[in-house]
Amino acid sequence: MEIVAAAAFLFAGLALVAVAIFARGGRTHADPSEGRSSPELLQAQVAELARATTASLGELRTEVQRTLGVAEERMTTQATATGRALTDLARQLGELSARSERIGELARDVGSLHDLLKVPQPRGGFGELMLERLLADSLPAEAFALQHTFRDGQRVDAIVRSGGRIVPIDAKFPLEAFQALLAAKTDDERRAKRKLFLQQVKRHVDAVGRYVRPDEGTVDIAFLYVPAEQVHYEAFVALEDGDDMRAYCAQHRVVPVSPNTLVAYLHLVALGLRGLAIEERSRDLHEHVRRAALDLERFRDLYDQLGRHIENASKKFTESRRALKGATDAVETLGQTQLAAPAQGTLPLEPPEKDE
Repeated sequence: MEIVAAAAFLFAGLALVAVAIFARGGRTHADPSEGRSSPELLQAQVAELARATTASLGELRTEVQRTLGVAEERMTTQATATGRALTDLARQLGELSARSERIGELARDVGSLHDLLKVPQPRGGFGELMLERLLADSLPAEAFALQHTFRDGQRVDAIVRSGGRIVPIDAKFPLEAFQALLAAKTDDERRAKRKLFLQQVKRHVDAVGRYVRPDEGTVDIAFLYVPAEQVHYEAFVALEDGDDMRAYCAQHRVVPVSPNTLVAYLHLVALGLRGLAIEERSRDLHEHVRRAALDLERFRDLYDQLGRHIENASKKFTESRRALKGATDAVETLGQTQLAAPAQGTLPLEPPEKDE
């Protein structure tokens, strides 16, 4: 753009020179006092035009060189900035490529995890792991235990200790039946898949209900932990065709819980056990009060009996004093009375004669 401006400036200068020449020529023809002839005047004008043109070309060359220098400097700066931008772009492309590789690896890991969850035993381990992490994040270490073994050798995934009792928790994850339910296309297919899904859920409920063992210190319920909110909702919250899994769970003393409700239910159980402990202490206190009342009643009977004994003793004492006084008076009367000695016969001093 600056080169174009310089060229325009050059053409404007040449036009001004031409206008000046024509103006001088006009004045020469109009002024008769000048002594020069037309050829000399023309040569002088051409020489002046040449000098003006040379000067203009010099100025134009200088301006063009300056403009080219500035343009070259700007082009160098622009090339440097462009090179830096290309370097940054190459670095970002490299980082993007590395991230793409990591995303690909993550996708493969997700696929491997999906394959892992398809196998029943590792999927159970996945649910147990989620249950362990939830308990570890919500409860102190001494409040729960994993893989608790009962007397018959059966194991439950976890127990929570509260109020001297234990709450059994077992993790179940009916994934295949749930995925088949989600893949249903028609209503009839959905009803059939849901029926199979609920049958599998009922088998899980039956298995968890066997962990309710009050004789081994458990509470009267067991928790069925489903580590997926959507599966928990479909199994125990959504009601279709009259199915009520919560009533079935209540019959088997099983409480279905999810990651969002497990801790809340545990707190409810703790409060319930605390209330039971208070009730038991109240019964113990009532029993102690009843025993104290019985002891007090026995003490009252003994006290009344002692009072009666004291009263009888007092009466006996009064009677004894009266009898003692009578005996004392009689003795004194006997002491004052002179009794006459009875006449005594003469005893024979000689022995009787013997008959011959």
